[in-house]
Amino acid sequence: MLGSRVTPVKARAATAPRKATRQKAVTQQVPSRARSAKREVVREARQPSNVAHRPVFILFVIVLAASGLIARLVFWQVMQHAQLSARVQRQQALYIQAPTRGIIVDARNSPLATDVPKDLLYAVPKNIKDPHQTAVELAPILGWKAADLEQALTGPDSYRQLAPEVTDSVAQQVRNLALPGIVLYPEMRRTYPGGSTAANVLGFVDVDGNGRAGIEAYYNNLLTGRMGLQTVVRDTAGNAIKVSSAAAVPSHDGAQLQLSIDGAVQALAENELRKAVKIHRADGGSVIVMDPRTGYILAMANTPTYNPNQYFKVKNYQAFQNPAVEMQYEPGSTFKIITMAAGLDTGVITPLTSFYDGGVWTVDGIHLHNWSGGAFGQENMTQVLQHSANVGASFVASRLQTGQFYKYVHLFGFGKPTGIDTSDEVAGQLLNPGDKGWTAVNLFTNSFGQGIAVTPIQMIQAVSAVANHGLMMKPRLVKQVVYDGQIVDKSPTVVRRVVSALTAHTLTNMLVHSAIGGEAQFGLVKGYNIAAKTGTANIPAPSGGYIPNATIGSIVGYAPAFHPRFVVLVIVKHPRDQPWGSMTAAPVLHDLFQELFLHYHIPPNPFALYK
Repeated sequence: MLGSRVTPVKARAATAPRKATRQKAVTQQVPSRARSAKREVVREARQPSNVAHRPVFILFVIVLAASGLIARLVFWQVMQHAQLSARVQRQQALYIQAPTRGIIVDARNSPLATDVPKDLLYAVPKNIKDPHQTAVELAPILGWKAADLEQALTGPDSYRQLAPEVTDSVAQQVRNLALPGIVLYPEMRRTYPGGSTAANVLGFVDVDGNGRAGIEAYYNNLLTGRMGLQTVVRDTAGNAIKVSSAAAVPSHDGAQLQLSIDGAVQALAENELRKAVKIHRADGGSVIVMDPRTGYILAMANTPTYNPNQYFKVKNYQAFQNPAVEMQYEPGSTFKIITMAAGLDTGVITPLTSFYDGGVWTVDGIHLHNWSGGAFGQENMTQVLQHSANVGASFVASRLQTGQFYKYVHLFGFGKPTGIDTSDEVAGQLLNPGDKGWTAVNLFTNSFGQGIAVTPIQMIQAVSAVANHGLMMKPRLVKQVVYDGQIVDKSPTVVRRVVSALTAHTLTNMLVHSAIGGEAQFGLVKGYNIAAKTGTANIPAPSGGYIPNATIGSIVGYAPAFHPRFVVLVIVKHPRDQPWGSMTAAPVLHDLFQELFLHYHIPPNPFALYK
């Protein structure tokens, strides 16, 4: 037991000195650290402080950096200004946005003129690796001789146009060949789907995009639209990376025009006119179909004509004219409608006014004769129209006297343009009392349509006024304009009243009766009342007088007479077989009326005078 107690004591005694020794060591280390700290304090006290200089150093760095930036800004903005401006201009270009030309459609919205993409074919000689092989492969497609094409492909030009326009089939064949240096360039081209249909009315668009003749010229600014401007920013490689809003002006496409022309009626008129010109071996002719209630032109046909898709092949520029508004001609006996209207409206005659036709009318020693050279004896005013008597028309003019006659000639619109919306309309030629060259004879020759020059559009407008119960309407080709989302209707416009409704009705009745069994009978259709009058006039010679054996045959008529839907004027210029309007123009009127009655679903009248 005792041994067991002693053992722990020894153990503690053995370990005690080690503990004391460790503590002493710690005690000895503390003064050493303190001394080291004192030495550091003394050292800091002896050296300058870095903390005081640090803000100065930072400020120096900032000033140095700012000076560098300012120097670079001066370099770029002052010294390099011109070069940078040029580079910006190259990278930020102002581009023109071309508008699309407006289309032209007929009254049934069938396209008459439109823009379509067409391929132009170019060669870039420097990019052609094998001119000989290229020519061999390409020549059969283009219709060239291989040798000629190879010469074109090796010329000094940087590029060479091989075809101004190629068909879709040819373009596809060229694409399939994939020949280096042969380029198809798409470009919008004006196209006329109907070819020569209404060509003289429409006109054409030249290579610079300008309308020439007809509707294309008259409405050119409206059809062209308005150019736009847009700034495009490009990268250094030339790729568009942004469309800038700077200097942006939106483009506006051209207006769409809807004509009053009915495509079906236009086709009928052109077909009948072509047949008549061919049958009678004539120089040409015109047909106008007009709605007398509105003034809208339903058809305006002319021959000869041209294909506006190939206007550049036309050698005689007169083909571009529209004879319906540009041709001046003596109307002949169709003008007796105007003379009778004036006589009836002033009250100097009635339908039953009678006089004796001796076959000649003498004025200042000059003898005026009937077209037949004979006399018609005692006749009333309706018979004057039926016989188309020049002497009878002179009788009415003598009753009217100069002042009244020319008052009505002007009221009916002769001697000035009608204002129809197409280019190059002429005014006709009318000598008035007091004008140089006018004599008393002019009063009487004018009464039966000689010595006065009118245009077809003037003639049909005047007769339409009678058909429309005395109200003259302005002739119009464009019915509606659609521009920038807005629709503008070209409403019918009344020009003026030329005669009373009673006068118009009376004259219509006279024309219906006089046509039956008269000169206009070959223009009538059974089962319908048709008011019509023929005309035959000589063609003036450039040197004065008239061209021997050269005439213009014409007829004008409206139907159904007392509730007319259309007025038709037919002109056949210089027929070779028959000189008379009754034989050349009247049959055309008959055929057209037959077709028009069917087209507009106008049934026969069981009470019509002509059965």
